[in-house]
Amino acid sequence: MPTTVPFHGTRVFRAGEEPRPISASDWSTVRAVVVAPAADEAKFPIDTRITMFSNDTEMRAALGVGGNVAEVFDAIEDQGVVAEVELVRVAEGAGQTEAEKLEGTIANIVGSGADNSGVHAFKTSPTSGGIFICPGYDSQRLADAKNPVAAELDGIARRLRAIKVFNTPAASKEAAEEYASDFADDPRAYLFHPAVKIFTSSGTVVQPASGRVAGLFVRRDKEVGGPHESPSNQTMGGITGPSRPISYFTGEPDSEAQYLNNLHIATLRAGNILWGNETCAADPLQRFINVVRTEDYIDDAVIKAFDKWALDKNLSVPLGVAIMQSLDQFGDEAVAKGMLLGFRAWFEVDLNTDLSMASGVLRIEYDREPAAPLQDLQFGARRNVAYYAVVRDGILTALDRQYIAA
Repeated sequence: MPTTVPFHGTRVFRAGEEPRPISASDWSTVRAVVVAPAADEAKFPIDTRITMFSNDTEMRAALGVGGNVAEVFDAIEDQGVVAEVELVRVAEGAGQTEAEKLEGTIANIVGSGADNSGVHAFKTSPTSGGIFICPGYDSQRLADAKNPVAAELDGIARRLRAIKVFNTPAASKEAAEEYASDFADDPRAYLFHPAVKIFTSSGTVVQPASGRVAGLFVRRDKEVGGPHESPSNQTMGGITGPSRPISYFTGEPDSEAQYLNNLHIATLRAGNILWGNETCAADPLQRFINVVRTEDYIDDAVIKAFDKWALDKNLSVPLGVAIMQSLDQFGDEAVAKGMLLGFRAWFEVDLNTDLSMASGVLRIEYDREPAAPLQDLQFGARRNVAYYAVVRDGILTALDRQYIAA
């Protein structure tokens, strides 16, 4: 019995399956909470996610001045890059005192998941990855507890596979240490201390540094073609220095920069160089920020790659092989580009039983290993007096020549 409708002529039917390329998303979007009291309400409505580029002069003008606009946009541009910025504008808090206004603004930033206000507006983003910043409103410990903005962003960042750059209190290393204690196990948190000095038309002012740190993440990502290298050891642009001196001595473990790094806090070393690779993770395998970002980057690409062409097709040998080959090619390319040290995909028979496959389940395993940054370069130096043999032999050779000449 024929399986096709009778037809007189020639036809072509698509048969078999071929591997497809796997494309990864841009991982460098800066997700910024912006307080802009003078903004154009029509272009930047409150609690609404807006995407723009950092060098869009028309949109920048519509944001106005004041709030933390400069701490976001000037800070990014000072790193010599153009970034895609996904921002949510929140209302400035009301109150009789500056403290009341600050707490009111932070409450507006925290917002609510019920109406996707405040930071919850980011949950509607169609993209993954990125770098959260909220300069000016992330360094305060209210009621002797974790900063509310930092706390509220935990689940949102995890959902979007994004990282968070937070400013610690700038007053002292002790204040920074207390702040860091609120991040006992957070592989997506990258902390910075202290603040930075900026020269403006009004003179030197102190600003939080998270916008500039985010700009350095973007710059490094653009230089190497992905999130697989640390932003550390780059000069921070647009600043005259840290808000207070941070000691650092090459080759010497006893310095404030080393003290902060040991607390998983990045800082500035001499020359305004960003110094720090670590997250606040308790798991040693999630210690480095580039490792966490690379794992997210690879896994997100794999999750999204097969959604449009592989799902809902009949389970078959050609389909399974095409999926495996797609993974292999993606992994090989990631290794060749230096994103990974190695990648391997394989089919585990015991995890693909008759009943599971009859239920429409196909499981494929893969491993991937991002490279850790070279954080501690060690040399073993020792004496070797046997090298004096060269001197001794040279003397003997010279004397032999002298006597021969005589």
